[in-house]
Amino acid sequence: MPKETFKNLPEEKRLLIEKVAISEFGAFGYDKASINRIVENSHIAKGSFYQYFEDKKDLFLYLISKVNEKKLESISPVFQNPGEYDFFTLIRELFISGLKFAADNPEITLMGNWLFKNKGHPLYNEVVDIGLQNAQNIYTGLLELAISKNEIRYDIDLEFVSYIISTMNVSVVEYYFQNIKGGEPDIRKFDEGIIETVDLLLDFIKNGIGTRKKGGKDND
Repeated sequence: MPKETFKNLPEEKRLLIEKVAISEFGAFGYDKASINRIVENSHIAKGSFYQYFEDKKDLFLYLISKVNEKKLESISPVFQNPGEYDFFTLIRELFISGLKFAADNPEITLMGNWLFKNKGHPLYNEVVDIGLQNAQNIYTGLLELAISKNEIRYDIDLEFVSYIISTMNVSVVEYYFQNIKGGEPDIRKFDEGIIETVDLLLDFIKNGIGTRKKGGKDND
């Protein structure tokens, strides 16, 4: 995370460094991103960079945390009054909000695309862990609300279910692009088609895969 010297910079200067760094990582990926280009385009001395951050990794992880904050701020207005909507509507809106955020912020999305394409990279698990923890916190709150409204079972393991839903969100994107679109994940454009895959996930969460019963017998 950034040092106090970075936090104490004027806001305009901090925002410029963040913007330049996001563009650099989006254009070149983590490995090929250049601190030299970042400091040049940010109009700061290279020595100043190391007064702000430990290294390139420190900067990258900081940007990921900032992106997560910005993403939360963009969440659908539905979440201003979550009690008015059922659990599954809220999940759907959360997913759509995330897709629209990605489409509205293409350079940020390129950073995410690079991670998807480099799952074997040491940074991948660190970044995914940050995102998963944030997502789990959100889903735990939504699950608790749903339980209070008798929309889902009261005896579920909150930690387990919130974790599973969070990880399946990532899997939905991968499944859609690999098995339906036939290519690597790229969500720089809002694709309505992915919503159908999201709905398949919601049906799975809501109804499971067990045989539905009618009148106490399996419905063949």
